[in-house]
Amino acid sequence: MFKKIKQHKKLTIVILILLFLAGVIGFFAVKGKTASEEGMQMNGGTQAFRLAKQDMSSSISTSGTVESANVVEVTTDVASPIKELNVALGDHVEKGQVLCTFDDQEIRQQIAELESQNAAAKQADELSRQRAQRTLEQAQAQTQAKAAAAEEAQKVYESVKQMVGDKNQEAEAKAEALVQAQQALQAAQSEYEAAQQNQQEAQYTLETLGSTATDTKELNKLYQQLNHLTVVAEQSGLITQLNVSKGSIPNGALMRIEDDKNLVVNVNIKEKDILKLESDQNATIKSDAIGTDETFRGTVDKVINFASATTSVDGTQASGYSATVAVEPDTPLLLGMSVKVEILLNEEGEHLAVPYDAIAQDDDGNSYVYMAKKQDNGMYKTKRVDVTTSVSNDYYTAISSKKLKEGDVIINYPQEVSEGAEIEVFFPEDMTDLSVDEGSETDDK
Repeated sequence: MFKKIKQHKKLTIVILILLFLAGVIGFFAVKGKTASEEGMQMNGGTQAFRLAKQDMSSSISTSGTVESANVVEVTTDVASPIKELNVALGDHVEKGQVLCTFDDQEIRQQIAELESQNAAAKQADELSRQRAQRTLEQAQAQTQAKAAAAEEAQKVYESVKQMVGDKNQEAEAKAEALVQAQQALQAAQSEYEAAQQNQQEAQYTLETLGSTATDTKELNKLYQQLNHLTVVAEQSGLITQLNVSKGSIPNGALMRIEDDKNLVVNVNIKEKDILKLESDQNATIKSDAIGTDETFRGTVDKVINFASATTSVDGTQASGYSATVAVEPDTPLLLGMSVKVEILLNEEGEHLAVPYDAIAQDDDGNSYVYMAKKQDNGMYKTKRVDVTTSVSNDYYTAISSKKLKEGDVIINYPQEVSEGAEIEVFFPEDMTDLSVDEGSETDDK
C-alpha cells in the first residue's frame, strides 16, 4: 500500500512540473506577442501622425571639387632664356597682360650665322651655275660647228656623186668623210644636251637654295621665334602652375592660367542615378569652408554618361560616372575647394504626404488611409478616407482628398485598425519632444 501512495506522489509531482512549464511557455509567448506589437502600439495606444505638407522634390546628393571652366596652357616654341618673368604662382592676370619676355641675343646670333652660311652657299651655287652656263654655251657652239661641217660634207659628197657616180674612189672617200662629220655632230649634240641639263640643275639649285634647304627651315623657325619673344595672357585668371623662372630655358610649357570667375564642380554620380541626370537641372552647392548655411546655385552643364576609372583617397581604383555643374557667377568659392552638391531631379514643391506604410489598398486596388477623429472621451474614432496618390520620394507619397487637410490625424499602420474603431493614439514626435524635455530637466538637477 505504501508503495502505491509513493507512486501516486511521483505522478502528481510530474503533472505539477508539466503545468509549470506550460505556464512559463505561455507567459513568454504572450510577452513575445506584446513585444512584436510594441512598434504599432505603445502604452495602449496606436501610432499616428498629424498630416502635413512635405517637400516632394527629389534630388541626388554628391560631392566634388571646384575647378575652372576655362583653362589655358601657355606654351612657346622659343628656346631662349627668359629675360623677364612678370608673374608669380597665384597671381591674377588680365587678358593681354605681358607674362614674360625672352632674351633675343642668342636667336639673333643664330640668325646671323645661318644667313652668312646661306650667303656663302648661294655664292657657290651661283659660281656652279655660271660654269654650267659657260659649258652649255661652248657645247652649243661646238654643236653648231659640227652641224655646219656635216652640212658641208653632205654637199661635197652629193657634188662628187653627180660627177663621177657613187662607185668612184673619190666619191667613196667623200662619203666616208660625211659619215664622220655626222658622227661628230651627234657627239656634239649629246654633249650639248648634257650641258643643257647641268645648266638647268644649277639654275634650279640657285633659285631654290637646295643645298641649304635645312638651314632655310631653321632660319624661318628662328624668325618666327623672334616674333614671339613677348608672351601675353590669352585670358584673365589665376596662375595655378608655373614651370619656368627668370633665366631658365623653357621646354614648351610655360604656365597655366585658370579662369577663376567661371567655375564648375566635377562630381561623381552613382550608377543608379546617372540615367536621372539631364543638362540644365538646377543644383545647390555648399562648402564647409564658407559655412553650410550659405548655399550657391548651379546648373548641370554636362553629363558624362560613360564610366571612367578613378583613384580614391586610399589609392584603390574604382569606376564611376560623373557630371559637371556650372556655378553661378560671383561666389566666394575658390579653386580647389571641396563642396557638397545637391542636384534637383524635379521640383514638385510641397504636397500633403504620408509615409508609404500609412497607405492601404482594398481588393479593388483603391488606395485609402485611416483618419482618426478625437472624441469627447479622449479616444479617437477611425474613419476610412479614399485618397489619390501621386509623386513619391524616398519616404513619403503625396496624397489628395477633399476630406483631408493639414493637421488631420492619420494612423501610421492601417492594417492594425478597422473602420469605426475607438482607439487610443500616440504621436512619436510628441514622445521625442517629451524625452528631450525630461533629459533637460535631469541635466538641470
